[in-house]
Amino acid sequence: MKKFALASYALYLLGGLVITAVGSVLPQLLTHYHVSYTVGGQLVLLGSLGFLIGVPLSSFLLGRFREMNLLTIAALMIALSQIGMLLLPPFEWIIAFNFLNGIGVAALEVVVATLMMEVFIGRRAIVMSYLEVSFGLGALLMPLVASLLISQNSWRFSFFITSVLALLMVVVCKMIPFKKETVLTSESDSSDANSEPAPVLAKNQRWKILVLFSVMIFMYAGVESSMNNFLSSIFITYLEVIPSQATLSISVFWVAMLIGRVATGWIIRIVTYERYLFGSIGGTIVSLVLFIVLKEAVAGYILLGFLGLAMSGIYSITMVYANHTFTGSARIVTSLITGFSGLGGAIFPALIGFTMDASGITSALWYITAFACLYLLALCIIFFVQRDAKQKANNHLPPMK
Repeated sequence: MKKFALASYALYLLGGLVITAVGSVLPQLLTHYHVSYTVGGQLVLLGSLGFLIGVPLSSFLLGRFREMNLLTIAALMIALSQIGMLLLPPFEWIIAFNFLNGIGVAALEVVVATLMMEVFIGRRAIVMSYLEVSFGLGALLMPLVASLLISQNSWRFSFFITSVLALLMVVVCKMIPFKKETVLTSESDSSDANSEPAPVLAKNQRWKILVLFSVMIFMYAGVESSMNNFLSSIFITYLEVIPSQATLSISVFWVAMLIGRVATGWIIRIVTYERYLFGSIGGTIVSLVLFIVLKEAVAGYILLGFLGLAMSGIYSITMVYANHTFTGSARIVTSLITGFSGLGGAIFPALIGFTMDASGITSALWYITAFACLYLLALCIIFFVQRDAKQKANNHLPPMK
């Protein structure tokens, strides 16, 4: 199972690389084809649409094909899309390849995350934090690699690097034997702090709680995607930082996210899922409010670092907490979490961009903070429902003799 875990981390690294590949060379790509940023926005949107279609499609296929075969197909789809863009065909083909890339990344994420939830039951939070580190590392490295290649006027070879890694993962997925029934007990031993069975919820509560988890991840994705897309603009317009320094904000945010994700694997060994999420979303809200109120450049960079640390593990631990709550429903829960994350990541940047044009940066920042507050509200409801269910279960226990 160690080989499978390592392959999973490599697949998530690939996902982080290819999900940012087009964006890293978008200006050069648009200049090469002599098209506008509006067309570029449509290119990115169709990539997101491919991801949204890929989530339910891969969930459907997961119950009908072997997992490693699906991962092989996903890696092959990514490889074909990256090779296609490397060749710089007519722009219509670039759009089609980016759409295919989105489907491949969605399949990769859904299958790997589902298997992690099903196999490493007692270590879900730890292995998910490692997956998130791998994905974040890919998302951080791709712009750096692309920047180096752009300086050498070889930007198209960004796609060559990702295509080679994707082809390598096709071979790896075919070579690694994987059977869930052969998992060693020692590898499934509980390591997360929250190892107690989740309380049994009434049927009318289960679907409501699942909806609340979907709302939580939808709101979180809205906050993260909004920050990823508009950090530079926020620093330039709101904090009056020069453009060359404003671009550093994205690096500060992602370095902090990576550090936080590494730390998550250790922290979750000693705190429960609920406490981790309450602390993380609380730190997110405080950092955003102070960022808005202080409105100062140096403080902005410091608070951005705290924001990255606070947000770093929210996605992975929300997914783990949801799977812990709905034991035995990993495929449905993981697909919903991944799908609503993709949906939030696609919708909220458009909403925030419209707000920035219509009402200004300050209003947009307060909207982002409101998204975080809605996450907190949904988390509070889930916490109190589960606490009440635990108390009722304890009240019905037979007296000790």
